Amino acid sequence: MTVEHRTITSRDEWLRWRRQDVTASVVGALFGVHPYTTALRIYAEKRGVEFPDADNKTMRRGRWLEPAVATAVEEERPDWKLRAPRLYLRDPDLRLGCTPDYFIEGDPRGLGVLQCKTVAPSVYARDWLGGSEIPLWVTLQALTEMMLADAAFGVVAALLVDAHAMDVAILEVPRHADSELKILVAVKNFWDAVGSGIEPDPNFSRDAEVIKALVPRETSGKQIDFSGHNELPAMLEERAALMQHIKEGEARCGEIETQVKFLMGDAEIGNGLDGWRITYKVQDTKEYLVKARSSRVLRIKDKRPQAEAS
Repeated sequence: MTVEHRTITSRDEWLRWRRQDVTASVVGALFGVHPYTTALRIYAEKRGVEFPDADNKTMRRGRWLEPAVATAVEEERPDWKLRAPRLYLRDPDLRLGCTPDYFIEGDPRGLGVLQCKTVAPSVYARDWLGGSEIPLWVTLQALTEMMLADAAFGVVAALLVDAHAMDVAILEVPRHADSELKILVAVKNFWDAVGSGIEPDPNFSRDAEVIKALVPRETSGKQIDFSGHNELPAMLEERAALMQHIKEGEARCGEIETQVKFLMGDAEIGNGLDGWRITYKVQDTKEYLVKARSSRVLRIKDKRPQAEAS
């Protein structure tokens, strides 16, 4: 493996480098285990589809607290010397890259890679099983970083973000040749699919925006024959039943809300109920303009005979 070491001098340049590669932070999506992205979304991005900036509060929290994670690790492991490398490592042939948070020096095993995570205690208990298991997508990220850095070992440090009881979990990840090979094969297969135009299977619960972006416009007059699709009628029947439940639920919610408004009269606040807070106040909405846009709209009309539909 030939690995380039690129010094990061600006965020914009670093983002351009990342766009040409599969990065360690999203490798888990190729195995269907990433909580924030999917293989189809990555495929679409590499095929040139642009999405709005994915930066969010969780990602900003991670950036802001990354130095705090390192400080906590240094206090817990004073024998380690942490160094922020500010490097982007990439295999140009495989188009696989990573940005290690910190290198660990001073360990007799040799160079280590530290990956910093910030986690809410409830998420740590649920997804990390209280420290007895590292989420697979995090493990895959650490394995990729160790491989590209040619490190002897890896560490995932999870800072438990609690305003009253801050703590850090230091969890080691050993090198694993078989897993590294699976990562290399998955990345190669992904780029082969991108080059051939073979889309990964969608995750229908998470890929709604990706599917819209991949085919933003219809072909005028084009029709598709669903007569041989055995699963679609049952899916449409399920949708019709769910829509009816939603309609009934919304109607009942409206009745309850109307009754509460009647009971409130001219009161601004309703109190006296444990676990509930009720307010009924005038709210002003500022005038705003919505920019013109075009998007495909899916409409499904139930044309079955009424007896069958019910």
